[in-house]
Amino acid sequence: MSPADNRSLAPPMPPGLSPAPLPRANHYRLTVRHLFLGVVLLLLLCAVVVPNSLPVTTAVAMAGSVLMALPGIRFSQSLRNLLALYACTVIVTIVYLIVGGMHGAPMEAMAEVSAVYIASPLAWMIIAEGLHRQLGAERLIEWFIWLSVLCVMSVAAFFYLFLTRGAAAVEFFFQGANVNLSEGFSGATMHVYGSLIFLAGGFFSTPELIKNKLLRFSLLVALVICALTSGRSALIISVPIGLLIGWMLSSRTVEHVGKSGIIRVLQYGLPLLIAFVAALYLLQAYTQISISSVLDIVFDKVASGGGEARAEMSRSLYQGIFENGGLGAGHGVGVTFVSDPLHPWRYEVVWLATLYRVGIVGTVIYVLPFLLYAIGVTRLALARLLPARHKFMFSGFVCAFLATNTNPYIEAFALQWMYVIPLVLWYIEYPMILKRVSQ
Repeated sequence: MSPADNRSLAPPMPPGLSPAPLPRANHYRLTVRHLFLGVVLLLLLCAVVVPNSLPVTTAVAMAGSVLMALPGIRFSQSLRNLLALYACTVIVTIVYLIVGGMHGAPMEAMAEVSAVYIASPLAWMIIAEGLHRQLGAERLIEWFIWLSVLCVMSVAAFFYLFLTRGAAAVEFFFQGANVNLSEGFSGATMHVYGSLIFLAGGFFSTPELIKNKLLRFSLLVALVICALTSGRSALIISVPIGLLIGWMLSSRTVEHVGKSGIIRVLQYGLPLLIAFVAALYLLQAYTQISISSVLDIVFDKVASGGGEARAEMSRSLYQGIFENGGLGAGHGVGVTFVSDPLHPWRYEVVWLATLYRVGIVGTVIYVLPFLLYAIGVTRLALARLLPARHKFMFSGFVCAFLATNTNPYIEAFALQWMYVIPLVLWYIEYPMILKRVSQ
């Protein structure tokens, strides 16, 4: 041993002095974690509570979240599998961007498609992986509870300000906002209804995740009131869809194994029924809204494929699909029906629009990650191993995905969290998604 390595030869420490504390290895990671969660919370406030109202703030928060999540990202086998599926969708997007350019697609459309179909999903995937690593699915759902409360409060503020001070007072929520209160019907134009589709579907399927009983009852009542006064068929339908999925999977979740059907009905079904009845009573007693009028309009919209404009849009897209033989016309290319004169390549009927743009094969590749996700959840449910947190995520995802048939939420970078976060959390926790689920 050299003299330099012999600690006994070192001079003694003077009395009254203690050795300087060594820097803690976890101190830096803890600080980065707090910064990351703070920026992500700001991002979710913008994307969930006031989507599309603060686009610059949302984009900056998203970029900051990605930059802070990247250094600690864990490229597990499951994440690599999901990234491989994402890479396939990117190839399809690039190919049909080229096809669209050959068919005269404007540069603005090509830039928009690149951002919405390539950059934004990747950013949300990185953020979702960081949320799973730094926060966890259970804590994230707790965030969603309070974000739901803020969403409900924003709807109440919107109606109050519009009815008392006019449309100019609610321009922050929606440019050209409008409220329709006629003949027992209620409807409003708000971007937050897109977020509420996911949240209502999730919490009505898994209300037990809201631990506080008073908060659970109050939030469910508020969600029903928001749905019935929104005039949005997709949001109104998300409530019964969430209830149906929750009922179908209630006996298949890990937390409910061994509980009888009567106990589950008394514990969760009865409070949901009471909340629904309370919401109807409040609407009938304190407003002029007729539930029958609202439901009649919803049924008419669903039967007509989303209304007259969307029906005409669908017919035009069907014609375009037949003309290109299911091969795809390319991104950024429109059909004879123009929904938005400033952006003629945008269509609210996303399913048919995707089939028109990228053809049958491209659509299958786009849908494949979601299809595998649904198969994986089904297999786990059949094995009675489905956690409640994933029942919540899956129910919210199903409601949001069905809404894309008549609403372009999946093509808005601020609302893509509804489709990406459940997917990423599932793939990370269950990497053998296509394997047979074992007991």
